[in-house]
Order: sequence, then structure tokens, then C-alpha cells
Amino acid sequence: MAQIALQNVSKLYGDATALQNVDLTFTNLVTTAVVGPSGSGKSTMLQLINGLVRPDQGQVFAFGKPIDYQHLPELRLQIGYAVQGIGLFPHLTVEANITLLARLARWDAERIKARTEELMTLVNLPLSYALRYPHELSGGEQQRVGLCRAMTLNPEIFLLDEPFGALDPITRNEIQREFLHLQGSEARTIILVTHDLREALKLAQRLVVLDRGCVVQHGTGAEILENPANGFIRSFFQSQLDP
Repeated sequence: MAQIALQNVSKLYGDATALQNVDLTFTNLVTTAVVGPSGSGKSTMLQLINGLVRPDQGQVFAFGKPIDYQHLPELRLQIGYAVQGIGLFPHLTVEANITLLARLARWDAERIKARTEELMTLVNLPLSYALRYPHELSGGEQQRVGLCRAMTLNPEIFLLDEPFGALDPITRNEIQREFLHLQGSEARTIILVTHDLREALKLAQRLVVLDRGCVVQHGTGAEILENPANGFIRSFFQSQLDP
């Protein structure tokens, strides 16, 4: 059964429609990038899947079941979530930031230590950084810590909302390589929201294209590039990919 699906989902903010009648099933254990112009509903879709907002119509499924809004903390412990701002706690060390969810889940100290070292090694963070604070790290290093924290509980679902957008191009390329390495090491269902179509094609096996709250096409990058569903998608791709 698909882990994540939206069935006839609509979301309104006042008179503005963020998503409209969305029927979409995400493919398990691959990365799907959600792309589209600003205001097309990309972040809203991610927030619905994480239970941060509720649909005004329809149902959202996670782990093959309708989201139970009475037990959201339990759901979120099963979902990795990383955003552009990283959201590290400045008063906590790298180690404390990474292990926050594991401590909330009441893992024992030995298991926490082993998982922390495993993840820091995976993303090429020196273990000596464990006792540093976020302000002592570069932007790229902070992003790596954020990825470690999101992956600590080895979630089957990983949601990323413009996670690399604030990084300089060189650091961004480095983090993208780490992301591909992580997905190869621990495959999971990943939904990546990005405004960068080149990034989407590089990191994702499938794309979902949104326009004004509607899904206008979804499939592999190659399928959409070769057979755009309409003029909007054709012009959107050209504007993003032409030199």
C-alpha cells in the first residue's frame, strides 16, 4: 500500500485556494520532487502530509492510513522533516540537536550514541563537532546537522521543504551529493519541495508539477520533459532550464 496519498484534498486560507481537489499517490521508497511557481501550493502539500494543517476537504493518508489528528506527536516521530531555515536550537550542542527526537522517543544512551556517530559519519561531519554549537558551524555544516536530526529515528517518510535554498552554490552541490548518498544508504519515501527544477531533476526519480493549487502533471522527469501536458508546463520548464 502507498505510504502517502491525498484523496480529493482542498485547502483554503480565507478566500485563497492553496490546493484544489488534489488526488495524488506518492511512490514508495523513491524521491518525489514537488515543483511549480511560487504560491502554487507546494509547501501546503507538505504541511498537510505532516499534519501541520488540516484539509478543508478530502483525506490525507500517511503510512497507508488516514491521518489521526488526535495523535499527531506519534505521527511526527515517524516522519523526518527538514526546512530551509534548518531550525537548530542555538543553545544546544550538535549532539543534543541531533539526538533530540531519540531522547523524546526514550532511546537508551548507547543506542543514541551509535546512531549519532553513524549519521555524522554518513554526512561527513567530524565526530569532534558533536560538542560544538550551531554558531560555530558553517551553513553547510548546519544543514548536515539538520539532516542528521531529521533522520535520527530512521523514518520511512522524509519531508524536505526547500532544504538547500539558503546555501551558496558550492555548498549546495556538496549537500546534494550527501543527500544522494544518504538515499542510497537508507532508501525511504522522500518528498522534496523545491523551486529549483534542476535540483528536482538531479535528486528526484519522480516529479509532481503544481499550478494554482492543482496537480497539472506527475511522472518521471524524462516523461514530463518529453511530453509536457500543456503549455504552462512547457513554458515553466523552459524558463527554468534554458541557459
